Parts: sequence; C-alpha cells; structure tokens
Amino acid sequence: MTERSRRNTESNDHVRRRIAKPLVAAAVAAGLGVLGAWSPAAAQAHGAAVSAVSQTVLAAAPKAPAAGAQQVTMMNLAFSPSTLTVSKGTTVTWTNNDAAPHTVTSSGSGPLNSGTLNQGASYSYTFTTPGTYAYVCSIHPFMQGTVVVQ
Repeated sequence: MTERSRRNTESNDHVRRRIAKPLVAAAVAAGLGVLGAWSPAAAQAHGAAVSAVSQTVLAAAPKAPAAGAQQVTMMNLAFSPSTLTVSKGTTVTWTNNDAAPHTVTSSGSGPLNSGTLNQGASYSYTFTTPGTYAYVCSIHPFMQGTVVVQ
C-alpha cells in the first residue's frame, strides 16, 4: 500500500467514525426513550393545550408498559386494538408506528388531545373516571377507537 493510499484509507476511516458516532448515539438514545424533549412551555409555543397532569407526550420510543398500563398502536391507518377495556386508574399509551402523522382526539368533548404524533411518537393518558371514551385521528377521521373504563 502506498503512503498516499494509506492516508486516504485513514482519512476515510476517520470520516466514517465521525459520522457513525452521532448515529449510534442517536439510536441508543431513542432506544432508551430519552431523545425527545417535551415541556409545557414547548407545547404552548406550538399551540398545543396543556391541561391535565395525567397527560404526557413522549417524543421518543415508548418504554415497556408499567403494571396497570395498556398500549394502543397506530399502524396501517388504524388503532389497534380499536376497542380497549381498562380499569379506573389505568394509563393508556398510543404509539404511532405509521409513517403518516396521527392524533388521538376525543370525539365530541373529552379529555383526549394528543396533538400531532409523528412516526415513533407516543401519547399517554391516565383514565380516572369510569365511562366510554370514543376518539379519532383528526387527520384521518376514519381511524376510530374506544376506551371503556370500568
């Protein structure tokens, strides 16, 4: 190998490492669920309502559900499961696994108001009052779901 060839190889390796390090760091951070930054001030700056303490928007990959927690996925332009029955005090987390953005928005008046969830983002709500909570994706109104709280 010539001296010039060796220097080009070292330079290319340096560039690959310089590019790879931030990508690996971002992948690890996303896997740990710490990539996104959500705050009431940021939400208000983007026009999102910040009302109940029981609402949480997670911009990164969701963590495993805790005891008393349930998951709903948004995939193939549908909520799955579309109907979920939970006990009072259960936290439900919706995660957008579609490339398209979605929302979790109460039908009529209700507590669910996720704002826009891009791919990989999640929204959680803790149901404290028994009842039937119908919701839609306001971007794709044919996407409908229901949470029944007992």
